[in-house]
Amino acid sequence: MSRYYGYDGAQVLPEDLIRLAWSEPMRDLALKVGMSDVGLRKLFVSLGIITPPQGYWNKVRAGKGVPPIPSPPSRRVGEIGRCRVDNRLARLVPEAPPLPSSGPFASSLVPEDLEELRACELKALSKVRVPKTLERAHPALQHILAKEASRQVKAQESQWHWDAAKFGNAVDQRRLRILNMIFFAISQRGHDGILYEDREDLYAGALIGDTRLGLTLSIAGKYRTIAHRGYQRPDPMLPAATPLILQTKDQDGPSLSWQDDATGKLETRIAQIAADLIVAGEQAFRIGLRKAEEWADERRLQREKERLAWVEKRNQQRLTDLRQSGELLRQAEAIRALVATVEQHLSGTATVNGVTLSQWRQWALGEADRVDPVLSGQVFDHLTPPAQED
Repeated sequence: MSRYYGYDGAQVLPEDLIRLAWSEPMRDLALKVGMSDVGLRKLFVSLGIITPPQGYWNKVRAGKGVPPIPSPPSRRVGEIGRCRVDNRLARLVPEAPPLPSSGPFASSLVPEDLEELRACELKALSKVRVPKTLERAHPALQHILAKEASRQVKAQESQWHWDAAKFGNAVDQRRLRILNMIFFAISQRGHDGILYEDREDLYAGALIGDTRLGLTLSIAGKYRTIAHRGYQRPDPMLPAATPLILQTKDQDGPSLSWQDDATGKLETRIAQIAADLIVAGEQAFRIGLRKAEEWADERRLQREKERLAWVEKRNQQRLTDLRQSGELLRQAEAIRALVATVEQHLSGTATVNGVTLSQWRQWALGEADRVDPVLSGQVFDHLTPPAQED
């Protein structure tokens, strides 16, 4: 499944994508999509969609037996159960709504009950073995460790303190080891870890299916600090035994924490932590669905409120235009009545010659026509009610 919630495109069912991928030869389908057949095949693979094997369509044309169209994969923990596709594929596949927040969420891989899920994950993780050192680093840590190694080499050739390794002290090395253990544990259950550095510190996350959980692994309680490159950082001389606390920070999920205490260090609870994170990812996914529905409801209410306000404003303007039409019509009729009265009294008299009276009559009636709301078209400003959309 695609991980990109914010991707600009459409959300579709995996089974619809599979049907599309198996509907005709890849070369013909690629012409409709607007890309090469090799690129289209790679795109399907990146979305987790199995494509027909080589020679499939030759066998179809020859009337030979072919493998059946595969079924979509079962939804895994934390996955949205949908694929995000861009507009090239969205034109060819019906858009699918998100999973309802009311469920059901169960699949062959995910139980409906979260406590049952926790028990399943604990059982699966009970025999997991993870490296206790950084000699075997999880892919999420490799770029950080490579940077640190480069800094160490550079520091040996430089006199400047800013060339030194950033995370070489005992506490940070332990933080890296713990995160490495956690990432390896959740990876063995099909999930992933995220680690990057920013503002002289480490920032971590767990990617459970399509759901990201933020993680902080920091010193518990009070500790000595120093000013380092404009930031307050823990004293690098703090011992490795300094108590640490691991916390989740996700707006959609539960707030969880694990801490070094009398019952043991974090390193002794990796299976429990990994299971809790996996369950938290699924829970955050479900809560996120509800929040997304609430946000959509709020947006609908806001749009309806804005629409009603717009209609009210247009109705007020319509009423103003209607009243103006009445006033303009009265003015036009008054001018025409005046022309008739003047003609009746002055026609054939010596007071005004006929040419002058005729010219005046033409001018006056022209002015009446100019203000007449029907002849001028002003009546069309209010003839039809406001449309639903502007």
